[in-house]
Amino acid sequence: MKKYAVLSMDIEDWYHLDYLSGNAGDRTHSMLDGLNAFQQLIEMHQIRSSFFVLGELVHTLKSTLRQISDRGHDLGIHGWNHLRPLTMDIQDFETGIRSCKHCLEDVLGRQVPGYRAPCFSLDRERLDIVQEAGFLYDSSRIQFGEHPLYGELNMDGFRELLPGVYRKGEFLEFEISTLRLAGKHIPVSGGGYLRIFPWIVVKKLIKHYIVSQQFYVLYIHPFELSSLSDPAMLRETSLASRFRFSIGRKKVFQKLNALIPMLRKHDFEFTTFSALREKLLGEI
Repeated sequence: MKKYAVLSMDIEDWYHLDYLSGNAGDRTHSMLDGLNAFQQLIEMHQIRSSFFVLGELVHTLKSTLRQISDRGHDLGIHGWNHLRPLTMDIQDFETGIRSCKHCLEDVLGRQVPGYRAPCFSLDRERLDIVQEAGFLYDSSRIQFGEHPLYGELNMDGFRELLPGVYRKGEFLEFEISTLRLAGKHIPVSGGGYLRIFPWIVVKKLIKHYIVSQQFYVLYIHPFELSSLSDPAMLRETSLASRFRFSIGRKKVFQKLNALIPMLRKHDFEFTTFSALREKLLGEI
């Protein structure tokens, strides 16, 4: 049984976080240095990864994005300014993803194949729009309805190629990994879950998942790998939000550096969403 792992990064800055919306404070304090840290990590382990970038950051990062693309990594979009699609008018959503796609394609000089919704905030109506806009794949589905921001994405009309990967025509949906335990789905795919919880707990959950599964997706954000100090936030920012933002950041690189060998030990092949799409469609 072939096993595949995709390490991915959502390229956004700290002030794009939904729980800091409106309380971001000093936006001149960027934490995008975490993007460089992630690149160093995957180069060290000789891994190609998938990235999803916000449209409003494309021109700021255009030389970096071209470098990422030239190195064989996969670049897709993450919306224009991190507004959650489920809070947007349908027409505004479609206009936004098309504009973002064209913007990144102009910078890269090549087709942009993939999309991931901010906060995985997507429903089936908007997923169909993603496909109609010319994208070849999406990675926004997550089975974790307990989270108040996530959408619920049904796969009616799709065929499951392997657990967590669905096909409709030439379009594929790549699901964010969750572990089904005691009748519930528990995220084991990175992000805040990797950062906040102790490694001994995260490691046990991920290991439990990968021993029986053949597809694993990890996602991470630049601020979680940033070496910079916390930015100034507005006074009204709650202590809970400040704590949620800061906790565990210093250990994320170390955790990822331990996770990669663990996946290799369990025979996972690292790939990108685009490369896996082509491979799976070619096998049919």
